[in-house]
Amino acid sequence: MLRKKSFWIVAIILLAAGGGSYYYYTSEYLPAQIIEEPTIQTARVRTGDIIVSASGAGAVVAATEINLGFRTGGVLADVSVQVGDRVLAGDVLAQLDNTDANKAIALADIQVAQAALQGNPAALNGYLPDQTISVSQAEINLISAQARLAELVEWQPDADAIALAEANLAAAQANYEAAANKDAAAGNSLTSVRVTLEQAQAALADAQAAYAIAFDPARDWELTDTRQATALENERAAAERNLEKAEGALDISQANYNLAVANLNNDSATSAQAAIVNAEQALARAQTGPTDAEITSAQLSVQQAQIGLAQAELALIQAQINLEAAQTALVNTTLLSPIDGVVVAINAQPGESVSTAPFITIADLTQPLLEVFMDETDLDKVGLNYEVEVVFDALPDDLFIGHVVQVDPMLTMVDGVTAVRALVLLDADSFNKPQTLPVGMNAAVEIIGGR
Repeated sequence: MLRKKSFWIVAIILLAAGGGSYYYYTSEYLPAQIIEEPTIQTARVRTGDIIVSASGAGAVVAATEINLGFRTGGVLADVSVQVGDRVLAGDVLAQLDNTDANKAIALADIQVAQAALQGNPAALNGYLPDQTISVSQAEINLISAQARLAELVEWQPDADAIALAEANLAAAQANYEAAANKDAAAGNSLTSVRVTLEQAQAALADAQAAYAIAFDPARDWELTDTRQATALENERAAAERNLEKAEGALDISQANYNLAVANLNNDSATSAQAAIVNAEQALARAQTGPTDAEITSAQLSVQQAQIGLAQAELALIQAQINLEAAQTALVNTTLLSPIDGVVVAINAQPGESVSTAPFITIADLTQPLLEVFMDETDLDKVGLNYEVEVVFDALPDDLFIGHVVQVDPMLTMVDGVTAVRALVLLDADSFNKPQTLPVGMNAAVEIIGGR
């Protein structure tokens, strides 16, 4: 009975499971397997070109624009161009007053000449301001000093030089002996003439005394006596003769004495003795060679010559640097165009003082170039070498063709709006007539991103 009951329980469970499976299959699984057919929309089509493009605005700009000014300030002497003139690289644009610059060059020339004169006077004969002048004179002085030092340091005894020095010493000694003997003889002669002079002086004194006695006015009365007058006249005549004779003898004795004194004071013995000293020193040098002091002096002479050469070279270099600076300053008073182009602006007139600030603008207009701005949302439609169609406001009937040559990597603010900036180069063969495209000329631009 129990087994029969269990059979029915199992049967009921199986029936319930089967019913649940059937329900899941019919309500969940089958609907999921059904694929819905898509709704198809239809329309008419036709063939043609598809153009992907971006619109923007642009203006003509110079391919190259340079603002020029002098390297130094001064008074503007001349402006050689006008706005609109075409210039070539190297053309003179303007000139400063160069009076001071020319004076500076003249002064620098003089300084170079002075430096050359110190180093080598002969160099001035062929002097040119821009040539390098050697300081050969200073070099010669150095070589001479070095040779003298080498001669002293490498000295060796020379038998011939010693023999010559000994002979000179012997000659000096002989001269001294002769001078000494001469001085001795002169001394003896002086003694003799001095005695003679003293005797003449005494004789003159006696003659003067006799003359005074003979011509005593107190004896004039004797002239009135015939016997005594003759005796007095004879006495007076004899006194006059004796006085004249004594005076003449004294003059001769005085002259002889002066001559003897002069011969004694010629200092011949002293000179001869000095010659002996010099000869002895020369012999000592020939026998012993240079002293340490002489070698040291020669070494100092070499050092001084080296310093002199260095100073001469530095002076010449400095003078040449000053000359080059003066020449550069003169060159800088002339303003030259660095490029081929057109003068688009001049902001100074002759007579005005100018600084180093630019006052002339040169632009290269040989390549028609446009600066173009587009909305940032069109960035994906702009790229290098993309074709561009351009219509200028001033030339609405002409279509110009170009291509993009630059796209800035950063966005630009234009009137408060973020924009993409690009440069467009116009193709020279996109129009038939040489139309002028002034800088700043506005245009509508269509950049073709694809066709």
